[in-house]
Amino acid sequence: MKIIKNEDLPQGSQEWLDVRSKYGMASEVSALLGVSKWDPKTPLALWNIKNGITKVEVNYAMEHGNKYEDEARNMFEDDMGAKYPPVVVLDNSMVIPNENEDIIPMGASLDGYREEDNTILEIKCPLKGTNSDLWKQIVETSKLPEQYWLQCQQQLMVTNSEKLYFWVYDVKNTSGLLQIVTAHKPTHAKIVDAWTNYFSVSRPEATPEDLVESDDKEWLKKAKEWREINVTLQVFKEKEERVRKDLIELSRGQSYIGGGIQLKHGMAKGRINYGKIPELKGINLEPFRGDSITKHYLKAV
Repeated sequence: MKIIKNEDLPQGSQEWLDVRSKYGMASEVSALLGVSKWDPKTPLALWNIKNGITKVEVNYAMEHGNKYEDEARNMFEDDMGAKYPPVVVLDNSMVIPNENEDIIPMGASLDGYREEDNTILEIKCPLKGTNSDLWKQIVETSKLPEQYWLQCQQQLMVTNSEKLYFWVYDVKNTSGLLQIVTAHKPTHAKIVDAWTNYFSVSRPEATPEDLVESDDKEWLKKAKEWREINVTLQVFKEKEERVRKDLIELSRGQSYIGGGIQLKHGMAKGRINYGKIPELKGINLEPFRGDSITKHYLKAV
C-alpha cells in the first residue's frame, strides 16, 4: 500500500486525474457493479471516462461538496480531537490469476486518514443537509446507500483498515451525522472479482443501458425517416396546442360539442404524496412495487 499526501498529489489536479485513469478507485465501484445513481453507471461508461472518450460533467451538487469539505473535516477533527488529512492510497498487491499474473491496480482518494490507528474519514455534504435523502436514510435505518457502502468497503480494503467514519455534514446548520462503517470481507471479495473482470479485458462489454454507435444501414435509414417525421410532428403539435388553448378560452368554462369535437371540463384528484405520510416513514415499500417494465426513450440528437 502506498500513501500519497495531498500536497504531493492534490485531489482534482491533472496528476491526480492521471493516477485515477490507471487505477480502479473506490468511488467508481458502484459504476463497476451497475448500482450507481449518477454517471458513469456501467463498466463501459467508466472505461470511456478513464480512457478520455467522455468526461464527467461537474454539477452544482459536486461543487457544493468540494467547497465545504474542508469545513466539514475541521468540525469532525474538533469533535474527535485528531487530525485526518486527505490522502490518496494505491494498492498493487492483488493480481489477476492468469499466466502473466497481471496486477489489479486499486486505490482510493480518502477525504481523511489517520495513520496512527489506521482509520478513515469519508465526507458527504448533501445540498439539503438534514433534509437530504442520505441524512434521513442513515437516521431511519443506520445503513448507507449501496453506492456509498461499496465505496467505503473498497477504502477499508485497500488500507487494510477495520473502521471508517462516514461523516455527513449539514452546511446550513453546521451539524454533522456520524455513521461508523466496518470492514465486510464478502463485499471485499465481490469488489476484487469485479475489478479482476474489468482489468482482464481490453474493453468491457456494453450493457443495454450503454449508448453504442451504430453504422447499420437499416438503422441509419429508419433513423433518418424518424427524424423527418418527428420534425413534422413537432410543428403540428405546437399548432394543436395553440388551437386547443383557443378552444378552452372560447368555451368560457362551459362544456361544448360541435364541429366534430367535444370539450368537457372536469376536476381530477391530485396524486397522493406517500413521502408525507408519517406512518410510512422508515417502512421499506420495495416489496410492494410491481414488476419492472422496459421503457424506450427516442429523441433527435
